[in-house]
Amino acid sequence: MLPIKSWRIFYADGSEFTSEDGTWAEAPPFGLSCVVYYHVEEKYKTLDSGGTEGLMYYQCDEFADTDVKMGLWVDSETHYRIMDLAQRSVSP
Repeated sequence: MLPIKSWRIFYADGSEFTSEDGTWAEAPPFGLSCVVYYHVEEKYKTLDSGGTEGLMYYQCDEFADTDVKMGLWVDSETHYRIMDLAQRSVSP
């Protein structure tokens, strides 16, 4: 993966937590729907999502914070809405 400069977590309840809000370890640990990693090269970002399949675990070694976060199952409509927001999001 390319070096990461920032990240944004999208939660199933519609809330967000970014690298500007605090460290990875400080981010709420449950209910993630999608994580966007913004790379040093401005034009690149990576979306990581468990989709509608069920739980997924997230870990961000890039910042030396290895606290694991847990995803949450969402219905298809919610998933696509959150993925659209993530796709259009910009680096914090």
